[in-house]
Amino acid sequence: MKQFGTASIALLFFAGCGTGVSFDGPPAPEGVIARDTFIQVLTEVHLIEGALKQRLFRNDNEKEQTLSYYAEFYDRWGIDEERFKNTYTWWYQQPIEMDALLEEVAENLTELERRLNEAEKDSAARDVSVDPMRSRRREQ
Repeated sequence: MKQFGTASIALLFFAGCGTGVSFDGPPAPEGVIARDTFIQVLTEVHLIEGALKQRLFRNDNEKEQTLSYYAEFYDRWGIDEERFKNTYTWWYQQPIEMDALLEEVAENLTELERRLNEAEKDSAARDVSVDPMRSRRREQ
């Protein structure tokens, strides 16, 4: 659960980063989530789905837990399931652009993984360097 929280915070950090990529296809209909925002939304969906597949969220009622996480997700992004599905369907109908969009999602996930690994490595290094028992051990 702690990792999910850390991942969510890092994801929100990424939400502030624009890609600067322009889309030359047809204009999106009203209600479709903007491209840069949708990249962040899809990144978080991948995190949720990955955690669910790894069964990181252990609960007696898995379906209820899943609905709870998606309800929180929709609330955080200010969207609903219908808007998400409509946006996904619209982008899916633009296959070349959808591939590029999914590539950016994969890059976000890779960067997030890299940062988490660095944070864990730094945390482990601090834990090793601060050994309260070291001064009490006898030299042999």
